[in-house]
Amino acid sequence: MSSDSVVRRLLRACAALLLVGLAWWAVLGGYRSWPRARTFGQQAETIIQLACGLLSAAVVATRFRWGRYSRRVRTAWFVSLAAAAGLSALVWGPPMPLIALAFAGAALLAAWGVVRALGPWTAGPGA
Repeated sequence: MSSDSVVRRLLRACAALLLVGLAWWAVLGGYRSWPRARTFGQQAETIIQLACGLLSAAVVATRFRWGRYSRRVRTAWFVSLAAAAGLSALVWGPPMPLIALAFAGAALLAAWGVVRALGPWTAGPGA
């Protein structure tokens, strides 16, 4: 086994662990913030946060199984992560549009890094 292969496997394992942690954190955070969600925007952000958590777990699941759904799940995860990050700066406190854009951009950049670490879009033989 080459050192390049070991590094790739280590990156995939770290990305999968990060996604599992994000899934737990997002679902738990959404569950805890639901009673405090008073406005439509806060409720929408909380639902998107819960969806992001479930999709984080689904990204890991489709990486190792059900590979044909991988692209759709990862795309939905990208959108939900950016939306939750951006909306949080708009609906939980004074609206800050520039901060919301920065949060959404940083979330997309982080998601891109995680997806790159996970490897190919579909989990086929040798992937």
